[in-house]
Amino acid sequence: MKTKFTINREIFLDKGTLTECYEHYDKYYKEDGWQLDKKNEDVFMIIEREINLNEGDVVDIKGIRRVAWKCVNVLDEIIEYALEEDWHHCR
Repeated sequence: MKTKFTINREIFLDKGTLTECYEHYDKYYKEDGWQLDKKNEDVFMIIEREINLNEGDVVDIKGIRRVAWKCVNVLDEIIEYALEEDWHHCR
């Protein structure tokens, strides 16, 4: 089973026009390995192994983030987590 992390809110929420959102992604996320699917407005990273987390858990993937949502897609064999920036934790 694979694991997919998404950070859509960091890219598309209150960042301006779609062009500005894409520029924000290019400037801050692209080189860190995040992938952009413009058709679905999805910014994600896929890990080729199963990682089990719960909503509210905190992870460090190129920055501290909190698991806001979790979905196990049994048919596609992937666990998806929606992450949000977590300003309460710092390094």
